[in-house]
Formats: sequence, structure tokens, C-alpha cells
Amino acid sequence: MRIKLLSLLLLVISGTAPALESDSEKPVYIEANSAFYDEKTDQSTYTGKVVLIQGSLRVEADKLVAYSPGGEVKKVVAFGKPVRFWQKPKPDEEIHGTAKKAEYYLDREVIVLIGNAVVWQNGNKYASDRIEYDQIKGTIKAGEPTSDTKRVKIILKPKKDGKDKP
Repeated sequence: MRIKLLSLLLLVISGTAPALESDSEKPVYIEANSAFYDEKTDQSTYTGKVVLIQGSLRVEADKLVAYSPGGEVKKVVAFGKPVRFWQKPKPDEEIHGTAKKAEYYLDREVIVLIGNAVVWQNGNKYASDRIEYDQIKGTIKAGEPTSDTKRVKIILKPKKDGKDKP
């Protein structure tokens, strides 16, 4: 079982490609109070103060499930009260967010925050029930176009031009 668990960790390392190019070359570190691998479903579950780190990407959760059909990690789902993530898309920029649940699709390099989702980037704040962060494109998509009841809330920081008036 330990060999399978270590193999799964190595698959997570090879399949992840965060925003900074140097991040994709870094190993993935997972810490948790417990780990379980189910060979029948190709899933591994980590519980208890879970921390996943790769380069500038950091995810903190109460529980993390890695799905690896055919031995390749396709998706990681984190659960928490809340789940938290941080990443540096550029050396002088940071994006971070919280939600009840986070789904990370490794093949598309997309993080989907679900349930009381909030994302902060460059002083701007996005809040919705669902927020998608595309690491490749550097885009944030909030809300559902078909929902009239759940609104997206955004606070945009004013741009400073160096000529601030008193």
C-alpha cells in the first residue's frame, strides 16, 4: 500500500503545472494526519489538516481526495471549513481564495471553488457560490450565467496612476 501511495504522489507531481513555470518543475508535498489509497477506485484520501504545496501553490484543507484512473491523477478535490489556496501567478503578484470545496483539474490547470467562494487578486475581491480560476489563461470566472438568485459580488481596487490627489 505504501508503494501505491508513493506512486500516486509522484503522479501528482508530474501532472501539476501551476502558473509560474518554475512551479511545474518543483515536487508536490502533501502533509496530512492520515492517508488511505483504494486500489479498486484508484483514489487516495488524505485527512486531518491537509497541506499540499508545489512551488508557489499552497492548498490547505480538512480532507483531500485524489482521483487517478489508469494511474494518472486527473482531479484533486479538497474539502474544508474553509479550503484555502494561494498562488503567485507572477513574481510580484499573488492570488488566494477560500471556499467550502475546491476542485483542481490537472489536465486543464483549472481550480473551481464551490460554496461561499471568495478570491482576492491584486486588491480586487470576487465573491460567488462558484468561481473558476484558470492558471494557464490567468482568468477568473465567477457565478453561473443562468442563475438569477445567486449574484456575483466584486470589489475593484482603484488604479493608482502616481498622481493621487489629496
